[in-house]
Amino acid sequence: MKIVRITEWLDRTLKVADFDDVSNNGVQIARLGCDVSVVGFAVDASVRAVEAAAAAGAQLLVVHHGISWGGGIRRIDGGVYNVVKAAMSADIAVYACHLPLDAHATLGNNAQLAKRLGLVGVRPAFSYHGNVIGCVGKSRRAREVTIGGRVLRLAAGETVGVCSGGAGEFAEEAKRLGCGLYVTGEASWGDVIAAENCGMAMACCGHRETEVFGVRAVAEAMRRALKVKTVDLTEKLK
Repeated sequence: MKIVRITEWLDRTLKVADFDDVSNNGVQIARLGCDVSVVGFAVDASVRAVEAAAAAGAQLLVVHHGISWGGGIRRIDGGVYNVVKAAMSADIAVYACHLPLDAHATLGNNAQLAKRLGLVGVRPAFSYHGNVIGCVGKSRRAREVTIGGRVLRLAAGETVGVCSGGAGEFAEEAKRLGCGLYVTGEASWGDVIAAENCGMAMACCGHRETEVFGVRAVAEAMRRALKVKTVDLTEKLK
């Protein structure tokens, strides 16, 4: 399958053009070949991820965190050089999708986290750079759910706020929205204290650990929609 067909499907499905993002979403590293038979999926565009994609026979690696942010890559040195070198040596293209993958109503990190938590009545919440990326919902029943090694105990009917990654800043907003629990990846110490001061129970389950869900969901959706082989590399890259 031509790489442009796959990347156009990603752009369209994830509504990439709708987001004002610090990440330069889309193809960040091209490849010589146009054909793709295997697509690898990982959270981060790391050397290990590129090598794992190459070992899996992939020609395209789709990630949540790419290597080009803001004004783009100003120098190809250090860690960026190592990622670019690994990708070019293996002739693997890298496609990144940041906020659109957090926010997608069904495939996004937060929608999938809410599903994992068993939330119902899920609605969008938490605006970041003008983009609503998280969600709030209610626990259908009392249950325990493990995310990133942390056991979360949800009460029946409890309102839960969800925003993956480094989103501790929204703990106070979660409190205002009536949440009994706010789930995120990580928080600054100031955010931890702010949550404590307003009485918001905040569970930090790990930045990466809350962002494996989106790439996994997109991998499955792509497999079904485009009939292309997809490989989830997230477990291998723990």
